[in-house]
Amino acid sequence: MVTLITSNVNSRDLRKIVNLEQEVFKENAFSKHLLKKLIENHTFFLKLEIGKIKRELIGFIIVINETKERTNIINYLIKPNFQNSGYGSYLLQHTINKIKQLKTIKKIVLNVQISNLIAIKMYEKFKFKRNPSIIENYYHSGESAYLMELDLDS
Repeated sequence: MVTLITSNVNSRDLRKIVNLEQEVFKENAFSKHLLKKLIENHTFFLKLEIGKIKRELIGFIIVINETKERTNIINYLIKPNFQNSGYGSYLLQHTINKIKQLKTIKKIVLNVQISNLIAIKMYEKFKFKRNPSIIENYYHSGESAYLMELDLDS
Protein backbone atom coordinates (compact mmCIF):
# COMPACT_ATOMS: atom_id res chain seq x y z
CA MET A 1 0.00 0.00 0.00
CA VAL A 2 1.31 3.44 -0.99
CA THR A 3 1.52 6.09 1.71
CA LEU A 4 0.72 9.62 0.47
CA ILE A 5 1.20 12.64 2.69
CA THR A 6 -0.21 16.05 1.82
CA SER A 7 1.06 18.90 3.97
CA ASN A 8 1.97 22.57 3.89
CA VAL A 9 5.24 23.59 2.28
CA ASN A 10 7.65 25.48 4.51
CA SER A 11 10.99 27.23 3.99
CA ARG A 12 12.92 23.98 4.60
CA ASP A 13 11.30 22.58 1.43
CA LEU A 14 12.55 25.39 -0.83
CA ARG A 15 15.52 23.53 -2.38
CA LYS A 16 13.43 20.46 -3.24
CA ILE A 17 10.59 22.62 -4.61
CA VAL A 18 12.98 24.64 -6.80
CA ASN A 19 14.65 21.48 -8.16
CA LEU A 20 11.31 19.84 -8.99
CA GLU A 21 10.00 23.05 -10.56
CA GLN A 22 13.06 23.28 -12.84
CA GLU A 23 12.94 19.57 -13.70
CA VAL A 24 9.31 19.72 -14.81
CA PHE A 25 8.83 23.22 -16.22
CA LYS A 26 12.37 23.93 -17.50
CA GLU A 27 12.37 27.40 -19.13
CA ASN A 28 8.86 28.09 -17.79
CA ALA A 29 9.94 27.42 -14.18
CA PHE A 30 9.28 29.93 -11.44
CA SER A 31 12.46 31.46 -10.01
CA LYS A 32 13.83 30.48 -6.60
CA HIS A 33 13.10 34.01 -5.40
CA LEU A 34 9.44 33.82 -6.48
CA LEU A 35 8.98 30.36 -4.95
CA LYS A 36 10.46 31.63 -1.67
CA LYS A 37 7.98 34.55 -1.69
CA LEU A 38 5.11 32.15 -2.42
CA ILE A 39 6.10 29.94 0.51
CA GLU A 40 5.86 33.02 2.72
CA ASN A 41 2.64 34.43 1.22
CA HIS A 42 -0.01 32.15 -0.26
CA THR A 43 -3.48 30.79 0.35
CA PHE A 44 -2.34 27.17 0.05
CA PHE A 45 1.09 25.83 -0.88
CA LEU A 46 0.76 22.09 -0.46
CA LYS A 47 3.28 19.36 -1.16
CA LEU A 48 2.60 15.73 -1.96
CA GLU A 49 5.08 13.19 -0.66
CA ILE A 50 5.20 9.43 -0.97
CA GLY A 51 6.63 6.98 1.57
CA LYS A 52 6.32 6.32 5.27
CA ILE A 53 9.83 6.83 6.62
CA LYS A 54 11.91 8.29 3.78
CA ARG A 55 9.50 10.64 2.08
CA GLU A 56 9.97 11.67 -1.53
CA LEU A 57 8.52 14.93 -2.84
CA ILE A 58 6.47 14.01 -5.90
CA GLY A 59 4.40 17.15 -6.43
CA PHE A 60 3.03 20.42 -5.18
CA ILE A 61 0.31 22.97 -5.79
CA ILE A 62 0.21 26.71 -5.13
CA VAL A 63 -3.10 28.54 -4.70
CA ILE A 64 -3.46 32.29 -4.19
CA ASN A 65 -6.52 34.45 -3.60
CA GLU A 66 -7.21 36.87 -6.42
CA THR A 67 -10.32 38.29 -4.80
CA LYS A 68 -12.42 37.46 -1.76
CA GLU A 69 -14.41 34.99 -3.88
CA ARG A 70 -11.83 33.69 -6.38
CA THR A 71 -8.64 31.65 -6.04
CA ASN A 72 -6.05 30.91 -8.70
CA ILE A 73 -4.01 27.72 -8.96
CA ILE A 74 -0.84 29.40 -10.16
CA ASN A 75 1.40 26.35 -10.09
CA TYR A 76 0.69 22.64 -9.97
CA LEU A 77 2.92 19.74 -10.85
CA ILE A 78 3.58 16.06 -10.36
CA LYS A 79 7.06 14.57 -10.90
CA PRO A 80 7.17 13.00 -14.40
CA ASN A 81 7.69 9.38 -13.30
CA PHE A 82 4.61 9.67 -11.04
CA GLN A 83 2.31 11.23 -13.65
CA ASN A 84 -0.68 9.33 -15.04
CA SER A 85 -0.95 7.27 -11.84
CA GLY A 86 -3.70 9.18 -10.02
CA TYR A 87 -1.39 11.29 -7.85
CA GLY A 88 -2.29 14.51 -9.66
CA SER A 89 -6.01 13.82 -9.25
CA TYR A 90 -5.44 13.04 -5.57
CA LEU A 91 -3.62 16.34 -4.96
CA LEU A 92 -6.13 18.37 -6.98
CA GLN A 93 -9.13 16.84 -5.18
CA HIS A 94 -7.48 17.44 -1.80
CA THR A 95 -6.86 21.08 -2.76
CA ILE A 96 -10.40 21.65 -4.06
CA ASN A 97 -11.76 20.24 -0.79
CA LYS A 98 -9.55 22.63 1.23
CA ILE A 99 -10.69 25.58 -0.89
CA LYS A 100 -14.35 24.63 -0.41
CA GLN A 101 -13.78 24.67 3.37
CA LEU A 102 -13.02 28.39 3.11
CA LYS A 103 -16.75 28.90 2.33
CA THR A 104 -16.19 32.33 0.71
CA ILE A 105 -14.58 31.07 -2.51
CA LYS A 106 -16.99 30.78 -5.43
CA LYS A 107 -14.55 30.13 -8.28
CA ILE A 108 -11.16 28.46 -8.87
CA VAL A 109 -9.19 29.46 -11.97
CA LEU A 110 -5.97 28.24 -13.54
CA ASN A 111 -3.98 28.59 -16.75
CA VAL A 112 -2.80 25.57 -18.71
CA GLN A 113 -0.61 25.24 -21.81
CA ILE A 114 -2.81 24.66 -24.84
CA SER A 115 -0.57 21.72 -25.80
CA ASN A 116 -0.97 19.99 -22.41
CA LEU A 117 -3.93 17.82 -23.42
CA ILE A 118 -3.47 15.37 -20.53
CA ALA A 119 -3.75 18.18 -17.96
CA ILE A 120 -6.72 19.73 -19.77
CA LYS A 121 -8.51 16.38 -19.75
CA MET A 122 -7.83 15.96 -16.01
CA TYR A 123 -9.13 19.46 -15.20
CA GLU A 124 -12.25 18.77 -17.25
CA LYS A 125 -12.76 15.56 -15.24
CA PHE A 126 -12.98 17.83 -12.18
CA LYS A 127 -15.57 20.02 -13.99
CA PHE A 128 -13.23 22.89 -14.90
CA LYS A 129 -14.54 24.68 -17.99
CA ARG A 130 -12.15 25.96 -20.64
CA ASN A 131 -12.52 29.60 -21.61
CA PRO A 132 -12.59 29.63 -25.44
CA SER A 133 -10.25 32.60 -25.76
CA ILE A 134 -6.53 31.85 -25.82
CA ILE A 135 -3.98 33.83 -23.81
CA GLU A 136 -1.21 34.30 -26.37
CA ASN A 137 2.47 33.91 -25.36
CA TYR A 138 1.54 33.30 -21.73
CA TYR A 139 4.63 31.22 -20.84
CA HIS A 140 8.33 32.18 -21.02
CA SER A 141 8.69 29.64 -23.82
CA GLY A 142 6.18 31.62 -25.89
CA GLU A 143 3.46 28.99 -25.61
CA SER A 144 -0.11 30.13 -25.20
CA ALA A 145 -2.55 29.13 -22.45
CA TYR A 146 -6.18 28.47 -21.79
CA LEU A 147 -7.92 29.93 -18.77
CA MET A 148 -9.93 27.20 -17.05
CA GLU A 149 -12.54 27.87 -14.37
CA LEU A 150 -14.33 25.79 -11.78
CA ASP A 151 -17.57 27.24 -10.44
CA LEU A 152 -17.97 26.05 -6.84
CA ASP A 153 -21.60 27.19 -6.64
CA SER A 154 -22.81 24.66 -9.20
